[in-house]
Formats: sequence, C-alpha cells, structure tokens
Amino acid sequence: MDFVSPENVQECVRLTEEFRLLPKNHRSKEDKLEIKKMALYAADVAIAEATELVGAK
Repeated sequence: MDFVSPENVQECVRLTEEFRLLPKNHRSKEDKLEIKKMALYAADVAIAEATELVGAK
C-alpha cells in the first residue's frame, strides 16, 4: 500500500512536475509516485465515510 503523509504531499507534487521535464526516453520519466491518483482515492474514501456518517447513503 502506498502512503504519503499530508505534510509531504506538496513535495510529491513538486517532484511529479519535475519528472515531466525529463526527456521522453529517460528511465525516471515514469510517474512512479502517482500522487494525483492517491489524492483522488483518498478523497473518494473520505467522502464515502462522511456520507455514511451523515446517513445520506
């Protein structure tokens, strides 16, 4: 399971932006952090849990 602490999200986003500047055939060009996917997943889980707590499901 991947984990990024809330304190380090901004740094991960910055690194992802730097990876985009690498040449196409560079071996580190691949988005290994996938921070945006992790953020979307975390938001989805948080919304589902909040909805369940409110009882609006």
